[in-house]
Amino acid sequence: MTALPRRLVLVAALLPGTALAHAGHDGAEEEAAAPADLAPRVVASSNLFELVGVLGSDGSLAITLDRFADNAPVDQAQIAVALAGTGIGSAERVGEAVYRLRHAPLARPGTYDLTFTVTAGAEIDLLAGTLTVPPPVVTRSEAGSLVDALRQHPRLLGLGAALLALGAGLGRLAAPRPLPPMVAEAPAKRRALVALALLLLPNILPSLALAAPEAPRRLPDGAVFMPKPSQRLLGVRTLITETVEAAPRVQLVGRVVPDPNGTGRVQPSQAGRIEAAEDGLPALGQRVQRGQVLAWVAPIYTAAERGQLQQNAAELDAQVIVAEARAARLARLQGSVADRDIQDARTELQGLRQRRAAISPALGGREALRAPVDGIISSMAGAIGQVVEARETVFEVVDPSRLWVEAVAFDPATAFGAITAASAVGPGGEALVLDFVGRGLALRQQAVPLNFRIQAPPPGLAVGAPVTVSAEAGARRVRGIVLPASAVVRPAEGPPVVYEHGAAEVFTPRQVRVEPLDGRRVLVAAGLEPAMRVVVQAAGLIAQVR
Repeated sequence: MTALPRRLVLVAALLPGTALAHAGHDGAEEEAAAPADLAPRVVASSNLFELVGVLGSDGSLAITLDRFADNAPVDQAQIAVALAGTGIGSAERVGEAVYRLRHAPLARPGTYDLTFTVTAGAEIDLLAGTLTVPPPVVTRSEAGSLVDALRQHPRLLGLGAALLALGAGLGRLAAPRPLPPMVAEAPAKRRALVALALLLLPNILPSLALAAPEAPRRLPDGAVFMPKPSQRLLGVRTLITETVEAAPRVQLVGRVVPDPNGTGRVQPSQAGRIEAAEDGLPALGQRVQRGQVLAWVAPIYTAAERGQLQQNAAELDAQVIVAEARAARLARLQGSVADRDIQDARTELQGLRQRRAAISPALGGREALRAPVDGIISSMAGAIGQVVEARETVFEVVDPSRLWVEAVAFDPATAFGAITAASAVGPGGEALVLDFVGRGLALRQQAVPLNFRIQAPPPGLAVGAPVTVSAEAGARRVRGIVLPASAVVRPAEGPPVVYEHGAAEVFTPRQVRVEPLDGRRVLVAAGLEPAMRVVVQAAGLIAQVR
């Protein structure tokens, strides 16, 4: 009982990774505050490929291969590795665009000049890089300081040993019983296990540190370190910049409206009750043809109005009978009666019949609601049996292939200048090509309305949807770098920034001055130089790394 606790205390005191915290300090907080060191790695690049190799604890080299220009992973490639001009093997594919070279001597401390021969389809390239493996660093823990202190004060060591022996003796006297066979291990075996642990622990701890996953982090200078696995997880893509000449555009707020010649509203001419057509009421989105009956409207009247209509109808019926008899009598007396009298009688009879026919629908007839144009049912505000008023819109028919955009311009130079080109971005990010139609002369909230025709509207574009219009007004040309709008990150404070992919795993923010082009692209007028690699996809995700 006394030998085993004594050895455990000595092992705990000699462990290199154990630290005893002083009063008022927490060892876990101090360890978290120190940044983790990166694993040894080799970086090699050319105008075709970019290669990053990370050394594992077993000497294996995990290799990621990407395109240099756009940072796209290169899969199914063949990578041969040479050390100081001597081949040491080929990397095997262990995942999508991930390769591994197993060469245990690389784990030894030293500097290795590696050459990679990359074959990807018809492309062959030679990459060179240096791998530096530092010697393992074993930090001196506070437990070691405690052991030195005990060695310098042997009296304390003797006092501790005496107290330990006294406690062990009291424990044995308090419970004098034999130990189970499983606990009574051979002392030589226990000593061997303790010695083996003390020998292997300094080598195990650096290996565990190298095996720890590397997470993206913000560097002190503001740049972002992001390892290759994280780049692939986020889908980071880059673009090599080049200077071009383009015409900047102005941004306008607009919305989708129907073409006046491709839309129509269905309204009854009098109040009535809606009745279904032969195939029932049409549904939203249903395609209809011009002249198709969508519904019927049966007129409704009060008792007094219906009685008045019936009285008028009866009077007209009586007048028609009298006019018919008079016209027939005069026709029999033709030759004795002037032809003018006969013609007047016939004209009077025709007028009475037309008046009677006009009253017939009001008494029992129905009004047909027909589609004014070819298109689809855009809106419907009626149901069977619903009473609608005169001039109330029951259906709206829109031709989805004929849509416009109505925008407003506050700048007089844009509102009344020559608009040579225009485009828009829909609510779902779809690009719309516009043709300028015209401008209004009446102001709307101190702005001039502008109308544009959409070329080939995409399916699903809704009337009333908000859009952002980019219009080119004038002939001003500016030289700069064209980038997708997704490459620009607009922080809460300060000018917009883009991220330069300077090193393989480091992204540096660059402040830029941009001007809009067509809603999906921007023109960088200042802040970038040609031949720089700039992130054009997942830039917003990189900006969130802290």
